[in-house]
Amino acid sequence: MLISRSRCKRPQYRCDSIEYCLSQSQLTFLILSRSKSSKHAHPTLFTFPGNATLKLITNHKDFIKCTEKQSHVQRSNVPEAELSAHFELDGVVLDENTQFSSIENIATLLVLVILPLNDRLHFHKTEEIDLNVAALEKHRNKIHHRLPLENGHRLKSHKIFKYPNNSLDLLFDTLHGQLTYLTGYLKSHFVERHQFTTYLIQQYKGDDKAKREWKEWETGIYKMLGDEDGTINISVASDWGAGTLESSLVASAMMNGLDTTVQQQQATPNLPHYSIHLGDIYYVGLPTEVQHCCLGVKPHWAEQGVFWPIGQNGSFSIPGNHELYSGGYGYWDYFLPRLGLFDPNNLTKPIHSQKTSYWVLENDYWRVIGLDTGYDSYSLLSFDNSAIRLPDELMDWLKNVVGLNPDMTDKRGLLFFSHHQVVSAWDQKPYTAFPEQLASLLPDGRTVLYLWGHEHRLSFYEKQTTRPISDTKKSLTFYGRCVGNSGFPTLATELPIKARETLLLFYDDRLYKVDGKNAYINIALGFNGFVSMKFVKPKEFGDTSLFIHYKTLSLKKDGHLTDENPTLLVNEEWGVDVDGNVMLIKLQTVNEELTKSVHIANKRKELTLTQDEFACDSCTTL
Repeated sequence: MLISRSRCKRPQYRCDSIEYCLSQSQLTFLILSRSKSSKHAHPTLFTFPGNATLKLITNHKDFIKCTEKQSHVQRSNVPEAELSAHFELDGVVLDENTQFSSIENIATLLVLVILPLNDRLHFHKTEEIDLNVAALEKHRNKIHHRLPLENGHRLKSHKIFKYPNNSLDLLFDTLHGQLTYLTGYLKSHFVERHQFTTYLIQQYKGDDKAKREWKEWETGIYKMLGDEDGTINISVASDWGAGTLESSLVASAMMNGLDTTVQQQQATPNLPHYSIHLGDIYYVGLPTEVQHCCLGVKPHWAEQGVFWPIGQNGSFSIPGNHELYSGGYGYWDYFLPRLGLFDPNNLTKPIHSQKTSYWVLENDYWRVIGLDTGYDSYSLLSFDNSAIRLPDELMDWLKNVVGLNPDMTDKRGLLFFSHHQVVSAWDQKPYTAFPEQLASLLPDGRTVLYLWGHEHRLSFYEKQTTRPISDTKKSLTFYGRCVGNSGFPTLATELPIKARETLLLFYDDRLYKVDGKNAYINIALGFNGFVSMKFVKPKEFGDTSLFIHYKTLSLKKDGHLTDENPTLLVNEEWGVDVDGNVMLIKLQTVNEELTKSVHIANKRKELTLTQDEFACDSCTTL
């Protein structure tokens, strides 16, 4: 590989200027301070009410302290108690009761003055980060011979590209790019969707169902198997099926360094017990794409395919929207038969394959439920249906097989997986239908943990409750995590415009540039990663029974991505109370380069996050 990567700053970063974003409900500032011990910035996102006064801003000590650290002036730190600030417009000190939103010419005249240093920081407005037009056109001209003109794939590729797809090509060859694979999409999309499959137990009625002794694979409720002490390790990825170098490295890192260029033959002690994919196989989930991007089949235009890694005891998946762009046939007929329960002595094929697009993994303390939000995302005349509902068959299974209902006595913690998000700080339309469907099956106020993908980033949200929009009046109370950063290249974006109302805690906006004569275009990309879960027996009721670690790939000194020593970003510890509510016992940010969100002066206390306060009293502070 001649392509190398190097760490880079956020595209709009300026050491003498504060990036801001103003909407009706939110005023946001991004501060990138530095410490003497690190050459990388420690970004903090401060959100104020949209009508915030200058006094509210300058009276917040954490904001002033961070702005003092952003300045490019070299000096010793001033004691926090001595720091103060005021705003000047064209050299005139502004009245502290002035609303920030009422000021004209912010980007050209407004200055924040830090005293007693007399440091002056200007402001620049956040903008959507677009690729350079000239560079973009140059890149397109060089990839035209590799566009997917046959079955949704490129006919040939540059010799340096080892895998079915190249991450830079994906930025232009997908629905989120320039629709250069439209031909493959049109050929495969206008078909009847694959039949929605169900478990055998759902096909029996009344007494016939009660008379049978059901196996796990007939009900979709699987008991998690792990070590003798009850420890169960699970690796989770989402939006992984891209067929790229990054996908292959993430797969290897998920398996603790396993060589994923060849088919796994049998389990080794360092493999997790299960692997789970939360959906999206690119471009449109065609059978050939599943083969090349998940099953290791070598395409004719690349040196090798990419294998989805299998855990010691099993592997499961739920579909995303991309699998359904071609009707879901690649997912149901090619991917699912290769997943399910495995014998650790033979990981080449399952002993009981996955039959449906939904399932439960459970132990004595947790129920992990995979939901299919991909099936209803299919739309014949548009790319995606945004009013996604869980299929009736799935809802019936949740009620009558899994046993979810408002009066249920099962007090195990509930962890839900779906491809589509429940909430997004980046103005993506929330999917309100299926969260309300779930809420209708749960006791009022039951708190759950929820992980999803779809957005190609890693982000964390505070505990919150959805707002019902239907006549059910049912609300879902959840802790949300977006983990869709496993395979598809992540681009830098503007500041999250709904950070405040969605209770964004922090997100990963670290970037690197792809350099070299064969890179075609210098572009800032985010780091791909995965999630490691460890279920354990709690010492006492209510103690930690689940550890979650969020990790990404690292860069070697020579500028190449590596699966060795993944970068640990966040550690979490979770427990379950006597009523079955999920509890966040500990949250620890290991990497200080994550962008932290500090929400100032909200009316509701639970919306307020500061450096010294966290909504969970027993949690590690941010």
